[in-house]
Amino acid sequence: MEGLQRKKTGEFASFSYTERGKELAARVSALLTEAGYRYVGAEVEEAFRRCDLLVFVGASGIAVRKIAPYVRDKFQDPAVLCLDEYGRFVIPLLSGHVGGANAFARFLGRKLGAAVAVSTATDLNRRFAVDVFAVQNGLRIGSREKAKRVSAALLRGEEVAFLTDFPLRDTEKLPEGLVAKPPAEGQLCIRISAAPDPEAENCLVLTPPIYCLGVGCRKGTPVEAFRSAAELFLKKQNITKDALFSIASIDLKREETAVLALAEDFAVPAVFFTAEELRAVPGNFESSAFVEKTTGVGAVAARAAASCAPIRVAGKTVVDGATFALYRRDFTPVFAESEDTAGFLFLAGARYQGKRAFAVSLQREGRISAYREVPKQWIDCLTAAALREDNALFTAELKRAVTALAAEARSRREALLLDSIGGGLVPIDRRERALRDAVGRLQCALAAAADEVYLLELGIARPLKKFGESVEKL
Repeated sequence: MEGLQRKKTGEFASFSYTERGKELAARVSALLTEAGYRYVGAEVEEAFRRCDLLVFVGASGIAVRKIAPYVRDKFQDPAVLCLDEYGRFVIPLLSGHVGGANAFARFLGRKLGAAVAVSTATDLNRRFAVDVFAVQNGLRIGSREKAKRVSAALLRGEEVAFLTDFPLRDTEKLPEGLVAKPPAEGQLCIRISAAPDPEAENCLVLTPPIYCLGVGCRKGTPVEAFRSAAELFLKKQNITKDALFSIASIDLKREETAVLALAEDFAVPAVFFTAEELRAVPGNFESSAFVEKTTGVGAVAARAAASCAPIRVAGKTVVDGATFALYRRDFTPVFAESEDTAGFLFLAGARYQGKRAFAVSLQREGRISAYREVPKQWIDCLTAAALREDNALFTAELKRAVTALAAEARSRREALLLDSIGGGLVPIDRRERALRDAVGRLQCALAAAADEVYLLELGIARPLKKFGESVEKL
């Protein structure tokens, strides 16, 4: 699939060339660190390769010459910003949409009181940007060329058909230029789907990577045979491999060549769980006495997939001697009204401390239109990511969760509620430790993203952040 969005590492680098510039770069670094990003003291070449964002404080010509040898395309390049040393202007130079340079620029513009010079055509003309929408929702873009054609059509004022296999919320409104009906002959179309791309000439497919493929096989299974079986299984489910975010199995398969080769071929991580962890997964699973005797758990593929995603799509299925199962996360497309629209509140605190009562009072005052708990599926997904003990993967999942939650909360002017976990001894159970870590990091990230933050203790709401301010440490 073309146009996979750049892997998010949560890292940034800054470069400055005068004493005044160094002072501003230090302020920028502090703001980005507070927002959850990590500073990397790297040279331009390394920073361009590994970071989400490069910030240059100084003349734009210097920045352009520094990055020129490494520029490839907007689907792979990081965001690059340039600021004058007085902090009067913030200019996105590279990857304004997919890399998030425009959003970074608006964030720093608000914090520094600087003017933001955004030059992307869809922003200037207030048109729907399909690449921004894809990033905000964690979607994979099926064709770069079709994405360009869609943007060009919208800029010309043409209508683009919008279809989705994942229903929108009842309150969701389509942006100007999109129409919810099948395309007329020759009309461009956007379709959100996990099915294989039909490669229709005028249809841009956006794929949500929300499926986990659970796998099991005998030791020494041939690589080609195993891949063919997996592809056949996905074909029967009408799911493209681009809709996978991982494959999962028992840790006994950690060195199994066929499993590792499949993960590499599908371009997803392979996740492994112990028999004890798989036995602890709740639910009813078809069990095999032979597999249980061999591995210590009777349902490897299904339990492994269920450890990564909560919704069952297909239980244990045997294909040419290999075993597969498919589970997915919940997914609802969200249209953010604007990258810098205010109206998202975050209420933190332990359970039974008065968050809901405070949210009701805010709703009565008209400060919010609604409130809700952070959906459990996000916590489950982040817990599964924490179990993998891969910080880069967890950071990517966390960014995806916060981006989606914040976009929807802002568009609906709502408050998000999240119960704190822990505060005492570190749990012995690995899954409980992962849950506490996931909730803690999600809490900090939501606090950084929210416009206002309150901590509830014994029914008393303590403001940690007001609109335009920085958040105190939770």
